[in-house]
Amino acid sequence: MTAALALQMAVLERLRDDPAVAASPLAGRIHDAAPRDAAFPHLVVDEAVSRDRSGLDAPLAEHRLSLRLFSRKGGRREVAALAGLIETALEASDLALGGHRLVLLRRDATELRLRRDRLTAEAVLRFVALTEPL
Repeated sequence: MTAALALQMAVLERLRDDPAVAASPLAGRIHDAAPRDAAFPHLVVDEAVSRDRSGLDAPLAEHRLSLRLFSRKGGRREVAALAGLIETALEASDLALGGHRLVLLRRDATELRLRRDRLTAEAVLRFVALTEPL
């Protein structure tokens, strides 16, 4: 399994298993790709980009992972609160990646916006991770 796929699977698993996230309106609504007519609020993996960052003696990969959170209730306030739960869940734990070791995981940016339909609030959470093979 690639490090990028292992990271993505570990992030989704961590979010689904986190007690605070499970007690939130996101319970059961965290997806790799949103199903047709997904209930709101929900979170999906938006983008995953990997780059080789190996040095002379250390094979490293950099991963940029974007998660997209959508809500139609509570506006920006709800997506901001849910984004905070997601950030806390990912910052508070070491992720186990099959065949790889997570060296670093940090939040790079969080963007909040109201979509053009003026009904849907959206948060984009961007994370940066470094991994190395075991």
